[in-house]
Amino acid sequence: MIVVTGHLSIAPDQLDTALAAIRTNVAATRAEPGNVDYRFSTDLDEPGRLNVVEQWEDAAALDAHMASAHMAEFMGAIVPLVTGAEVIRHDVSASSKLI
Repeated sequence: MIVVTGHLSIAPDQLDTALAAIRTNVAATRAEPGNVDYRFSTDLDEPGRLNVVEQWEDAAALDAHMASAHMAEFMGAIVPLVTGAEVIRHDVSASSKLI
């Protein structure tokens, strides 16, 4: 399994525009083969920070996602709005439920 975590920081006056682009991308991404979960959420402590968590069945699914037309469209829309970002890929060999 591949897990991607991170955040995007968006200028407050651009947040509505960013959220519209994110909503469109989330809907398309969740329909992709190999996607287990794909979420953006607002941060409780930092206004304008949007946290992302993705889960993919395997690297091929993530690679296909990154090469998709909707992801290219999303990147074109979101990159000009981002004031800071960090996104990290985790290759997970095992996981277990905590609760």
